[in-house]
Amino acid sequence: MKYIRGYYRICLALVSLLFGGTLIILTGFMPIEIKRYRLSFWMLKFTGWTILRSLRVRVECSDTETFRQHEGFVFPNHVTYLDILALISVAPMRFLAKDEVKNWPIVGLAAQAIGCAFVQRKDRASREAARTSVAQLEMFPPIALFPEGKRGPGDELLPFRYGAFDIVIQGQKPYLTAAIVYDPLEIAIWRRGEHPIKAIWRLASYGRPVTARLTALETFQPTAEDTPEALSVAAHDQIAAALWGTAV
Repeated sequence: MKYIRGYYRICLALVSLLFGGTLIILTGFMPIEIKRYRLSFWMLKFTGWTILRSLRVRVECSDTETFRQHEGFVFPNHVTYLDILALISVAPMRFLAKDEVKNWPIVGLAAQAIGCAFVQRKDRASREAARTSVAQLEMFPPIALFPEGKRGPGDELLPFRYGAFDIVIQGQKPYLTAAIVYDPLEIAIWRRGEHPIKAIWRLASYGRPVTARLTALETFQPTAEDTPEALSVAAHDQIAAALWGTAV
């Protein structure tokens, strides 16, 4: 039964990705707006929702309008590939992604269609150029950026990188901190060094629903007097407190 369930859910998720990704790409050329969002962003939200439904992941968020009305960056914690799906299922948003994503089938074209920003992580000049260009982008739809820079272990936050805070200070752009909690975490997490197929199979073959709780914390408006170090520590402590009740 476990194998039938796992294969069935993975097939459903792949169909949702292919169908939804195609819709995002096609509607990316259409100048149609609904509630300020281009049609392609609503297709993005629909795609995220259907993939999560296929994998029996339900998202709980009491702050939906906070995310949908936000004009700026969103800084959440990062433990799994589900983070992106959870965010876009609540509110259409763009992402700052590694440059390799552009070459991924369907996903790369869909990411470009909604205006995601890309950066070559191993190239310092590219990272600095990306920071400057991202700081000058329109802030709606919001742009999600994971300040940890990579997936964390789930039981603690990795130190926040200063690059995200350099961007918001440089452009004096507001950012919204957010916390994502999974229940059970051991099913949803994608551990460092773990093959993605193993992580996906663990979730798809799980016998019960998984819950992702997304919480909007606080919107900050940086000034030229702020420093990346101070902002990163404040955001880190706030998200850690939301996740575990204390800063770490």
